[in-house]
Amino acid sequence: MEETKGRSWLVVLIVGIIIGGILGGIFGTYIVFQNPKMFPWANKVATAPAQNNNTQNPPININPGNIAQPAIETAVENVVQEVSPAVVRIVSTKEVLDFFFLQVVPQQGLGSGVIIRPDGLILTNNHVIEDANKIQVTLSNGKTYKGKVVGADPISDVALVRIDAKNLPYVQLGDSSKLKVGQFVVAIGNPYGLDHTVTVGVVSALERNINVGDRTMHGVIQTDTAINPGNSGGPLVSLDGKVIGINTMIYQNAQGLGFAVSSNTCQKVIDQILKNGKAQWPYLGVKITTMTPEIADQLHMKYTPGVLVAKVLENSAAEKAGIKQGDIIVSVDGKSVQTSDQLINIIRSHSVGDHIIVEVKRKGLSETLRLEVVLEAQPSPKEQKKKQTNPLAPFFNFNP
Repeated sequence: MEETKGRSWLVVLIVGIIIGGILGGIFGTYIVFQNPKMFPWANKVATAPAQNNNTQNPPININPGNIAQPAIETAVENVVQEVSPAVVRIVSTKEVLDFFFLQVVPQQGLGSGVIIRPDGLILTNNHVIEDANKIQVTLSNGKTYKGKVVGADPISDVALVRIDAKNLPYVQLGDSSKLKVGQFVVAIGNPYGLDHTVTVGVVSALERNINVGDRTMHGVIQTDTAINPGNSGGPLVSLDGKVIGINTMIYQNAQGLGFAVSSNTCQKVIDQILKNGKAQWPYLGVKITTMTPEIADQLHMKYTPGVLVAKVLENSAAEKAGIKQGDIIVSVDGKSVQTSDQLINIIRSHSVGDHIIVEVKRKGLSETLRLEVVLEAQPSPKEQKKKQTNPLAPFFNFNP
């Protein structure tokens, strides 16, 4: 009997402690929230709900990518839906000599293109259709057409092909001069025959001058968007659905180093081909490099900021005007020139036949020479067959 009473007393005590703890907790919480100044440690807890409800001062998002990513994904999806129907597969066939069997055999090449007019005008790379005897164009709906070259420019690696079709889906060229480094871009093409492959990246750099064999591509767009064989000729597109470049090349054995011909360069070529049947670029006819104190020391010359003429090509506009190897070009039409890129951009802003004034510093002369140059058309790579040895070859890069 006594043992039973003891257990009852113990149960009552435990229940009383639990009830007292709950009541004490409620009362204590009430006191804290009613007197936040007396308890600074609880001030943030008490005011947190008000901050979340304040639309004028929203809380900082520690992971903004969760908000931006869906917007980017939607933009990419929209671009693909809008542009992909205008992207085509181009298969070119040319005849090559098989030296083993001593006979001519067909050789096929794969590339991409994009329709820029509803009447079947297609923009692609020159190297995709160069020397082709047959061109086959396949649309996104699977229909195949015979392609005909309207015109091509090997200097910029741009070409126009036409197919006999009407009311085709097409895209518009954007203004590549408005591009910014870091801007998202989308590439669509047929790498390794995988039709309408989509890759996404950013603009890595602008206005690159890239040496490609015996020629230089000027003002190209650099991107880390994945580009592979078969992407050549396909569009590089901004998120507003405008074609801002034509994918043209990659650096072999490199990661994320792709290049595209800018849409503004493409537009110049398109306009000239449709008007004159061919494209021409103004040409000074020199091999050049940016002058540096190190180069001046090696050549035993006084350092002068400008562009060193490493070589003057025979019968070029520069030779006819009196420009000589070793001259330092310091200005064109009164505009100061200090780098090779600056000189190239100035020359390419002109047209064939324009008269320009080139100021040069020449060794042994104290005065600056002012020479009038009449710009001529740049010869194609095939026309530039003559090779001349040049002691300054390690220093020059470009040929404006």
